[in-house]
Amino acid sequence: MLLGTGRAVITPPVGTFLAGFGSRDHGSEGVLDDIEARVLWFQEGEYPAEAVCIVTADLIGFQSPLSEMLHADIREKYGLPDERVLLSASHTHSGPQTTDNMIGVGGAADPAVIETIRQRIMEAVASAQSGPVPVSLSAGRGKCEGYAINRRVRQGNTTVMAANPDGVRDDEVLALACRDEAGRLRAVLFRFTCHPTLMGEYLVSGDYPAAARRVIEKSLGGEAVAAFLPGCFGDVRPNCTLIGGNRFRKGTPDDLAVYGEALGGEVVRIVEGEMEAVAPCLDACKITVDLPLARVPDREELLRLRESGTPVQKQLAASLLGRPAAPARPFILQRIDLAKEVTLIAMGGEICCDYGYFVKSLRPDRYMVPVGYSNGIVGYIPSARMFPEGGYEPAESCIYFSLPSPFSPEIEKVIHEGIRGLMES
Repeated sequence: MLLGTGRAVITPPVGTFLAGFGSRDHGSEGVLDDIEARVLWFQEGEYPAEAVCIVTADLIGFQSPLSEMLHADIREKYGLPDERVLLSASHTHSGPQTTDNMIGVGGAADPAVIETIRQRIMEAVASAQSGPVPVSLSAGRGKCEGYAINRRVRQGNTTVMAANPDGVRDDEVLALACRDEAGRLRAVLFRFTCHPTLMGEYLVSGDYPAAARRVIEKSLGGEAVAAFLPGCFGDVRPNCTLIGGNRFRKGTPDDLAVYGEALGGEVVRIVEGEMEAVAPCLDACKITVDLPLARVPDREELLRLRESGTPVQKQLAASLLGRPAAPARPFILQRIDLAKEVTLIAMGGEICCDYGYFVKSLRPDRYMVPVGYSNGIVGYIPSARMFPEGGYEPAESCIYFSLPSPFSPEIEKVIHEGIRGLMES
């Protein structure tokens, strides 16, 4: 197995609107820490078209037009088909808007910022592709407990966003280490399951994934590159609460440092410990499934919303009136095998924790790595049990992703069948 790595700083200019929170009313005021991209180019043999390219970045999401441009660039320059390219966003809420379907949570994407990100990521891809070296792979697991918490609490007939220590979450830390023939660490892929929403004011930040990455790269030294893979954390956020633990509070730079040390330190512990050697074996496939909506509003309803709805409802209604209504939305599922024992299942959306456990259950004998926020961000992807409970993820969030209604509970069955199909292909 050959591996090449690339790095890029993709920090936008001060004044750029930041994505993720609807409470912001103006652009960024400064930079707490640079946002960055990491590229890992895995290759077997001499044919680049059979490689796998993993792009990770401190972004809210890889959505059109950015995702389409990057796929086209990599396909045209290196002959690498789309299924062999993984675009994985950390989902930081303190970076620029990079999606074309979010409304009310960060303004429109700036074409100049998007183009700069595209160019810098492609420079990192070129660096990774040009200098691969032989590596061996090893994998290991650990835990980072107490730093993430479920954010859904039943209250009366609905569900509110509050700290739920008894709710589902995934505290597992997974690390994949790549070492060259001299035993030097070249790269670490690490995965954790928690919304990067510690920081939320007007400073650019990669949030806790970037803080952990800095800890890992500093601790391991040399040329080691650390790349973050987001878990299925649609309903999981940082355990940052007021005294009593019932209400969430905004994080501080001190919280960020503590979180980065905890997660980054656990990754370092795993990598420096006894890891399991795995047999490199590259393969990839990708499918698109259709996620049904609960309903499609008629023209009269949209006209009423455009005239008398909230500002976000008016914006959504105007956009929906300008295009044919579709009863479903496309959802990308991707499988990437890095070794006989290591499979990534990447899903395109704000996918909730239950799906991660489903992916892991399919092959308990191997390292199954569920990855959210990849190749697009269609909206929140709740599991079927969450729909009757109501709340933000299954019921209230849809409008912010330009969806005319919530999804149908049938999406769980559609996604499960799609993932099973990927595993059989």
